Amino acid sequence: MSQLLSAVNDALNDVMSAKINITLETDFNEDLDLDSVLFVQFLLTLEEKIPGLMFEPDQINQDAFTTVGKLIQWIEQHLQLESSDV
Repeated sequence: MSQLLSAVNDALNDVMSAKINITLETDFNEDLDLDSVLFVQFLLTLEEKIPGLMFEPDQINQDAFTTVGKLIQWIEQHLQLESSDV
């Protein structure tokens, strides 16, 4: 399991208070039934687990991150942009 996938899995376990096993294809709505409040809580928990990650309030949109894979792609791109800005 990649570091990012592991961090996402850990954050979901923290927020959902349950043992969750995810893949890149896991859908936040269909497979995990995350409502908008839990989704925001999950993203905030994820920020704590991944150094340098910060979601802007206007970027916290559950529709943009429908699957774990899409979220990880966004994180990889975002962290690359942050490191190239330095």
